Amino acid sequence: MEKNNLKPLILCAVFLIIAVIGCTFWTKWQNRPLLGNTDAEICETIDRMGRGRKEEIHLKHVEDGEVDGYTYRCVFYESAENEDYPKLVMFRQDENGNFLWYEGKLSRFSHIYEIPSPPDTQVHVYRFSLEEEFYYFCYVTGEDVAYLTDEAGNAYPVGEERPAFLTFLPYWDNIYTEYLDAAGNSLW
Repeated sequence: MEKNNLKPLILCAVFLIIAVIGCTFWTKWQNRPLLGNTDAEICETIDRMGRGRKEEIHLKHVEDGEVDGYTYRCVFYESAENEDYPKLVMFRQDENGNFLWYEGKLSRFSHIYEIPSPPDTQVHVYRFSLEEEFYYFCYVTGEDVAYLTDEAGNAYPVGEERPAFLTFLPYWDNIYTEYLDAAGNSLW
């Protein structure tokens, strides 16, 4: 008789142990850091932060850069919610090499520089703060633009591939940008 009374008690204990282990894993999964190490993690993090639905996110460009000894990952993406313009989010690398979500201040300028006729060149300009310092990010589509220059005369090559993504450009107070072809002639 005693043997039969122990069987439900043992089953209950086993169920309780499984429930505790399951709840522990669930809690750890819910509280895990928002990572950006892989494309899948980037999309999941953007989804969890409410910036787009994971299945609708299309990563346009992912690029790393270093600022003040920290490595940041720029992620430029489109989703069903922002088809008209791409968005920029940022991750910062920790001491273990993981890229964690970085909640910097993003301000997208209200204008996009564009040449409407073919080759339909567009330059999306974004300003993002990293540790209280602002930087520019330019996403360039089309064929013509070979260089962007700032008011100080610094030239930033766009490169051969389109679209191109220029990251971590120094911020200057009054944005003044010139668009030059490969020969240095002004385009616009």
